[in-house]
Amino acid sequence: MKNTRYLFALLSILNILCFKAQIKGKVVEVSKKNDTTVVPGVIILWNQTSIATTTDKNGDFKIKPTSETNRLIVNAIGYKNDTITVTDNEKFLLLVLKSGVDLQEVQVVYYSTGTEISYLNPIKTEILNERSLMKAACCNLSESFETNPSIDVNFADAVSGTKQIQMLGLSGQYAQITKENMPYMRGLAGNYGLTFIPGTWIQSIQLSKGAGSVVNGYESFTGQINTELQNPEQSDKLNFNAYANENGRNEYNLNLSHRLNEKFSVGLLNHVSFNPLVQDYNTDGFADIPTGKQYNFMNKYAYDSGKGFEAQFGGSYLKDSRDGGQFKQIIKNYNDTTPLYKIGIDNEKWELFSKTGFVFRNKPGTSMGLQLSYLNHDQTNFYGNNNYAGLQKTFYANYIFQGIINTTNNTYKIGASFLNDDVNEKYNLFKYKRIEQVAGTFLEFAHNSNDKFNVVAGIRADYHNYYGLFFTPRLHLRYAFTKNSVARISGGRALRTANVFADNAYLMASSRDWIIESSDLSLPYGLKPEVGYNYGLNFTQKFKINYRDAYVTLDAYRTDFINQVVVDVDNNTQQVLIYNLNGPSYSNTLQFEFNMEPRKRFFIKTAYRYVDTKMQFKQGILQKAMVAKHRGFINLSYETKNNHWMFDFTTQYNGVKRLPTTNNSPLIYQREAFSPEYLNLLGQITYLTKINKADFNIYLGVENALNYKQTNPIVSSDLPFNKYFDASMVWGPIYGRMLYIGLRYKIK
Repeated sequence: MKNTRYLFALLSILNILCFKAQIKGKVVEVSKKNDTTVVPGVIILWNQTSIATTTDKNGDFKIKPTSETNRLIVNAIGYKNDTITVTDNEKFLLLVLKSGVDLQEVQVVYYSTGTEISYLNPIKTEILNERSLMKAACCNLSESFETNPSIDVNFADAVSGTKQIQMLGLSGQYAQITKENMPYMRGLAGNYGLTFIPGTWIQSIQLSKGAGSVVNGYESFTGQINTELQNPEQSDKLNFNAYANENGRNEYNLNLSHRLNEKFSVGLLNHVSFNPLVQDYNTDGFADIPTGKQYNFMNKYAYDSGKGFEAQFGGSYLKDSRDGGQFKQIIKNYNDTTPLYKIGIDNEKWELFSKTGFVFRNKPGTSMGLQLSYLNHDQTNFYGNNNYAGLQKTFYANYIFQGIINTTNNTYKIGASFLNDDVNEKYNLFKYKRIEQVAGTFLEFAHNSNDKFNVVAGIRADYHNYYGLFFTPRLHLRYAFTKNSVARISGGRALRTANVFADNAYLMASSRDWIIESSDLSLPYGLKPEVGYNYGLNFTQKFKINYRDAYVTLDAYRTDFINQVVVDVDNNTQQVLIYNLNGPSYSNTLQFEFNMEPRKRFFIKTAYRYVDTKMQFKQGILQKAMVAKHRGFINLSYETKNNHWMFDFTTQYNGVKRLPTTNNSPLIYQREAFSPEYLNLLGQITYLTKINKADFNIYLGVENALNYKQTNPIVSSDLPFNKYFDASMVWGPIYGRMLYIGLRYKIK
């Protein structure tokens, strides 16, 4: 409670004069002859507010940002009204009006690296927009971070084809992953959920490191990854994407949206994918990537009354099945008397959701919203002789009221949330059932002072039916030495229930016996909740090189665990030992990033990251396995002047990783203590054109261009029912070079 008193004391003394930042832009008109002229008198208006401005004689405008909306309406005489979404308040907007009878439209045409970083937000947030997602195949959310240096993407094991992410040196479950700011990667979705959001469904991804906002919950240890899906009010009328790679994987996506009237819009997101081929390029008798298929559909509706009330609601359904392991056609000298080691993964999930909001038009900066969702997720898996079944039913509600104190420079959010998690799991002889019910309330205060200082301070109080009452304080500070030199400090507490089986499903692809050392049988799995603190420092310096923007950023973060669920695979190669932490556990991360545009439309992004993650095991303090201490990153992207060609090339350097101890295994089944370092190269070429005014793109790409592969990724692959069999010892690529091709067709 001492920390709580300090927090409220800070809230009470912050009453400094505030700044009013402004968004700047220009409106120009391009004639049929490609002549460009400025357009004065254009009305620029924030949607459903009274905040507006007009362009001057030079076509320039300035408008004050607002927390109520990020949708900017452009109203020019002789042109239909259009709406754009502003993702960065510091980005200069160039709005182009195209003249002609059939071309009366508004377009945003400023160039972007694909990743936007706000200099005004006290919480450092990177926004990965559509241009960033176009740089790689991005067939699903797990593959959307290949060109981002802050997230590591690795195969979870050598048989399921599942990819996992790491952030700030810790596994993805310690990041709060949300979908449209509602919980997503929780419970059974922990291992496979990243593959359940197709890339073409994504409108943008907001990535923030460190402690998140208390409005979104108490589970954020290392940061928040929020995915915004296509909004039927703003998305293309038709967006078709087809993809195929040399593994035979083929995917088809069709997004449709239609405005029924001025207030009501509907969208339909469709995805089907197939993996028909069985391939074994490393000749270990196991399919490198499982076969399978996925059917994924979402129906969304959007309503805007025009009088302050807005709503989005809809539902989704997913069916995903995979078959892997051993197949007759890839085993040399196959004998019918020898049983095959098979992998089967089956997920069926449906969801209903709604988001409603009301803006008090006579009270500036005042609004309220309600988020509701219900999820039913059924999962049935088997890995050889290991069988897992899980059923999760989750209801979530979150009410948020936002207001101001005297001026819009002092804002607050207050609200309440409720979560009901009903989870049933069975793994071999283990049976666990838990119903988590969490009721909470929160308060967050934001203050802006001049162009120098910002603070966001918040606290949550939650009552958990297992853990009782607990508090979650969070604090974010921003100070600008100059308008181009910004420092941020953050800190906060987090708590989560470890999903022992879902978080570690990759270890089921082994012969290890699972042993859970319960400390309190009244708690989920008999284990205490995971509790930790995250502290962070960020410094960003923006400057000019050859009259173009460049910046450097330095991140330093530390995560300290008060309690953690330790998954110990070092103690014995035949065991997965799970117990509560008894000692220190921490992760230190230092990242340096440098971005520049040496020539027009040619962007260079470089980064280096150092990670030191250690944990107390029964045998002592050890470096966390499968985490590279050193990682380097270079991304080059170029777009031609005529906007017809896009080139993107990425080099990832992966340093050595500590591997789980195998010293107590027979010599033939032992592995090295550390993995080798290696490079991963990927690139893509995209051709962009128009067919009957519709956008048409063809892209050709390669992953793992150097064809680097981990040798013998599966321990005891020749005897899969041996007690030493282990397919989880994966530290690098297992497939090798992967070529892919695809096309996109859009009608705006």
